[in-house]
Amino acid sequence: MKTRSVLVTGAAGFVGREVVKKLSEKGVHVKAGCHSSNNIFNGYKNVETIVIDILDKNSLMQAMTGVDAIYHFAARVDSNEKKEKLNEINVEGTKNVWNCLAESKIKKALYCSSTAVYGLLGKSHKVITEEVKARAIEPYGYTKLKGEIEAIEISRRSGITTIVMRPVAIFGPDEHTPFGRKLKEAAVSKILIAGGFQNKSFNFVHVEDVADAAIHLMETQNVNGEVFNVCLNEPILFEEAFRTYIRVLKRAGDEYYKIRLLALISVLLHRAPGLLNWLNNNFGEKFLFKIWHPGFDLNYSSQKILQTSFRFKWDDFEKVFYSCLNKE
Repeated sequence: MKTRSVLVTGAAGFVGREVVKKLSEKGVHVKAGCHSSNNIFNGYKNVETIVIDILDKNSLMQAMTGVDAIYHFAARVDSNEKKEKLNEINVEGTKNVWNCLAESKIKKALYCSSTAVYGLLGKSHKVITEEVKARAIEPYGYTKLKGEIEAIEISRRSGITTIVMRPVAIFGPDEHTPFGRKLKEAAVSKILIAGGFQNKSFNFVHVEDVADAAIHLMETQNVNGEVFNVCLNEPILFEEAFRTYIRVLKRAGDEYYKIRLLALISVLLHRAPGLLNWLNNNFGEKFLFKIWHPGFDLNYSSQKILQTSFRFKWDDFEKVFYSCLNKE
């Protein structure tokens, strides 16, 4: 029997490389599509690293030769990028991938989108399900939504089975999303790592669960054209997440003493809201890093993916956060 083969775009990225790893472990032949040459998959069984450019048709068509399915993770994720750059990869690049899929006669694909497509206007709903109309208003979410639309429209015309997944804030080893990067930078340079999140909650998900969800959905029957939120169904209060953060730093050891000290100062300041407000009003981001920002407190439902028999393994936020330190 011929070995099943898939192409993963954005294979060197945070989620893409986890998908490659898990597919490799399942014995699937993987073409790991990277934007530039690298050796991150050296030693992996069944993995062929290839350089691809999703804006170049010839590059994609060559990468798709002999492939049965596509996992599309290539994207620009930072809203600080120029709109033109975000649109180029997240919209035009995605459109190019699906047009090449149609021409290559490949019949199954997964598009990794984001809950950012719901936008801040989703706040009118208590819990955001896949039935809530996506209405992104910031550049990243808007381009991911446009990418969804392009993929689905081409799929309908060409008979491609396309699945869309929308993960929330993703945590895990080597986490490098814009929020995660800012959090780490703030941890070593700000007076406190808090502010503005009282009585608010957020959903989270571990990168391994996102990768498992992607593979599970691609192996599930009768999900053509379906959209799935990917997150722990129960949100966590920011206050509890922050207490967890301090516990994790304590477990992590002496190398994190400075970050732990700043976190403890933050706790003390939250017991003096007047002083906290004064610092916030007079110094703002110069000294404070606000974990909460508009939109971070939207709550999402993952009930739909749970109905497919998928189960999340990483449901303990302390373990999730500890894994971000690359600790065993």
